[in-house]
Amino acid sequence: MSELRKDPATNRWVITLDDKSFKPQTDSKLSGEIPEHDGACPFCTGNEDKTGKTIYSVNDMDGKWKVRVIPNNNPYLKVETQLKKHGVGIFDVISGTGANEVIIETGRHDMDFERFEPADIEDIFRTYRDRILDLRRDSRIEYILIFKNRGARAGAKTAHLHSQLMALPIVPEKVSEELKSSAQYYEFKGRCVYCDIIENELMLKDRVIKESEHFVTVAPFASQTPFETWIFPKDHAAHFHKLSNIELKEVAIALKDAVTRLNKALNHPSYNYMIHTAPIKEGDLEHYHWHIEILPRIKPVAGFEWGSGFFINPTLPEEAAAYMRKL
Repeated sequence: MSELRKDPATNRWVITLDDKSFKPQTDSKLSGEIPEHDGACPFCTGNEDKTGKTIYSVNDMDGKWKVRVIPNNNPYLKVETQLKKHGVGIFDVISGTGANEVIIETGRHDMDFERFEPADIEDIFRTYRDRILDLRRDSRIEYILIFKNRGARAGAKTAHLHSQLMALPIVPEKVSEELKSSAQYYEFKGRCVYCDIIENELMLKDRVIKESEHFVTVAPFASQTPFETWIFPKDHAAHFHKLSNIELKEVAIALKDAVTRLNKALNHPSYNYMIHTAPIKEGDLEHYHWHIEILPRIKPVAGFEWGSGFFINPTLPEEAAAYMRKL
């Protein structure tokens, strides 16, 4: 059985299959023999001299860092670069102005999210929030993207747990697509499409993985990849950086829960997660809703998908959600 499903938030189509023969690629499993400390790893405690200076840190009672933010050693964008826009024939060019920061989430080389206490992940989310609040003061910055590459298939170059921040002088195309589609939906129906999705999922329950007071974790109806997982705040909010301290605690628990379930379901797969939030210069948009997208990298993307823009998902989201609920 196959069907085409449309994501109402982006108008993107996905071909969904019920392929019982699909086998996730799990050869990217993170090693269970990773040492607690690696003398060659620049992210490990004691190796701080191997990186640039600390931009921001969360410290324990003894003054030792728990979360540390450093500049990327080979940044794609730099704050020091003057913002310039010009044309080259018919082509547009913008200088590489912005910021590329690495958030080192622990001093230990062998840690993973499922082994963290919720308070540890709360520290990471507080770091995300504080870095956005700091960088948004730069008038040249239009968008700040927080993302994680975990595992080789997801683009990570080290096993040491970390995420990244990119501050951009433009709004990324995928976010622009979400903003445009959600604005059209709001203009037509007078409601936020994400709020409607949340209400629909909570009513049907088929794709709900976990629900708490302020957050819900779901397998999206038009999942691009097997076991794709989204985390939504249940109350409408356009900006991640406006999270309250109570919401920070709860979203930390939601992310730990989601990653732990994925690790159990797929044998520690490579994955990416992204925080999609409204552009920093926008106000409290009524049509947009911030959220976290988690994409396991257990299936290659082939020529049809690159050429058409249609992702092919061999696992029904309803079955993925049902399986993850049991874990």
